[in-house]
Amino acid sequence: MHTFREGVKMALEAPEKTKDAPGLTRVSKNIATAKTTSLLKFRPFVSLLRHKATKSISVKVVRKKRKLPPGQRLLRAMAAAMALTIGQSLAIPLTGPCEGVTGGAHIQVPLAAPFALSTPLSNLRERVHLVCQVKKLTPGVFAVDPATGAYLDYQGSNSYSAASMIKVPVLVALLNAIDNGEVDPDIVMSIKQEHMAGGSGHLQWRPLGTKLPLLDVAELMIIISDNTATNMIIDLLGGKKAVNKKFVKWGLKNTVINAPLADLAGTNKTSPYDLVYLLARVERGELMSDVWRNRMRHIMGRTKTRTLINQGIPAGAKLAHKTGDIGSMVGDCGVITTPDGHKLIMAMQVQRPHNDRRANELIRTVTGIVYTGFEKTRPALEAEIKALKPNPAKIDLTRPMVGTPEVEK
Repeated sequence: MHTFREGVKMALEAPEKTKDAPGLTRVSKNIATAKTTSLLKFRPFVSLLRHKATKSISVKVVRKKRKLPPGQRLLRAMAAAMALTIGQSLAIPLTGPCEGVTGGAHIQVPLAAPFALSTPLSNLRERVHLVCQVKKLTPGVFAVDPATGAYLDYQGSNSYSAASMIKVPVLVALLNAIDNGEVDPDIVMSIKQEHMAGGSGHLQWRPLGTKLPLLDVAELMIIISDNTATNMIIDLLGGKKAVNKKFVKWGLKNTVINAPLADLAGTNKTSPYDLVYLLARVERGELMSDVWRNRMRHIMGRTKTRTLINQGIPAGAKLAHKTGDIGSMVGDCGVITTPDGHKLIMAMQVQRPHNDRRANELIRTVTGIVYTGFEKTRPALEAEIKALKPNPAKIDLTRPMVGTPEVEK
């Protein structure tokens, strides 16, 4: 009888001599001759023999790694955390002042304000603050002179119900899609059941299936604030989720569509700063070409409701704008062009008790104060800007510096 050690030796040597079935049989017999108790002790060798024979078998001895002392383990963990922090800071781009989160999505690229927020008009802000102390009214105002960088911010970054003012970013989204070749401006649209909305506009009274040219629908959305037309355009652009992604991409922090129009509950949101920021980007020549920018100015210049900002500017000044009016909020936003051709971009919203008409009057009053204040300030600011440059003829007053509005205290 062979000893167990001799049997194992024969089993390991046998595969080197032959790879046929008899050779494997002899291996099995040699293993069988070992004592049962010894076989249990050397079970790892049996598992090796279950594999197909090869010319050489090497057995690696794995030594248990010795643990580092607690102090060294702590130092290693701190070094790993520091490396991770540095890596994240390198991977994430620096953000601009207009970046933020809207509708659950993050802005992917740094964005700078399209106007130079270089001169806060503190005295004007104080006057606006005094006028806005009206019980149960919560106003927000933002206005900027893009040529001088003068601006007024009175709670302008607060979020308000958008009402029909949401139609301004929807119009920008449509014209941007047309300009990018994503939408054919000559298509004809049909009214569907899901588009129908009460409130303002007359398309709600048209039969289902009524066909209208796209640009006619866009004009109805702004000029007479047609809610059904707005829902048709949002649907064409891929729905509220797709439109909200555009808003986030453009740097709008507080602007989001949560419900189809008419949204009398006020769940759709925006802010005076967002609206001024968006209009300024369009005015600067971003988001769409000159052809569609001019088309947008023409549409907004024909808005029928003229009871808010219009009433606070003098005769001869022009306004391309859009109002919004539901029970809990009233507002207006637009680009004012003075009689001598200068521009002022302004938005104001007022949260109010249901249909409180004091909010409408407040917008008219504040508009007059803001317009007069900017006009008085502009000549001195323009002279100051020219004094800083050796060659005023080469100054591009439309080129902005990066800036952010004052933080409300």
